[in-house]
Amino acid sequence: MSVKFTYYGGMCVLIERSDGYKILCDPYFTKNVQTEAVPEDFRDVNLVLVTHHASDHYGNVEEVMACSKAQVMMCSDNIHLIKEHMDLPKERLVSTVYGDCRQFGQTVVRTMLAFHTSKHTNGGILTYGPPVGYIIEVEPGVTYYHTGDTALSENFRTIRELYHPNIMCAGISGIRPGASREMTEREAALGVSWCGVDVVIPTHYVTGTDSLNVFKQHLASFAPYVKVMEGIERPFCLEPLQVYSV
Repeated sequence: MSVKFTYYGGMCVLIERSDGYKILCDPYFTKNVQTEAVPEDFRDVNLVLVTHHASDHYGNVEEVMACSKAQVMMCSDNIHLIKEHMDLPKERLVSTVYGDCRQFGQTVVRTMLAFHTSKHTNGGILTYGPPVGYIIEVEPGVTYYHTGDTALSENFRTIRELYHPNIMCAGISGIRPGASREMTEREAALGVSWCGVDVVIPTHYVTGTDSLNVFKQHLASFAPYVKVMEGIERPFCLEPLQVYSV
């Protein structure tokens, strides 16, 4: 059995379990210049995970929820916001916070700390909430760490010790030219080495810049055994102990 991963730019990743169950992380499409995918392409998604409120993470969650029957898991500030915009049954809304653990069939999702910010304006009032990441035990033998936006911290070492992810994404630069970044390419590579994964998906960078090459150079020093699965909309499959393009 294998799990399929597809990266769509930003930090948007689609995970497809071997039984067809689909998990969409940080849905970001309409303002995403790195993909031509649209929310309507994800009518069959089963679960949406949002790490925090930002245009490239909360992104198109409302459009995906409108055209699908998916559940969405995110923190209470974003749950409150989507409830103001949409009339969704409560069983489709899963509120979470640090330390939470939820089960979706054979998949277990754990909510992790992220060093960042989550904010939006509601009725002229600036509202803050907790930014998070997720450890997703997709199925036996495949555990994915969706970091969300986060600075480098010792938490990466703790995640390795507790959850042993074998694949993760890593934000390696800014989402657009001139934007703030959570980690430099060197810090991202060091964080990947601390997590002890076998595979990394580089995310949160501007295509056509040097960021990806700089990240790979640092990773070759810190963790040369880690396989880098780069590229937009280039799906690959991960099985315990092996990964291959499709």
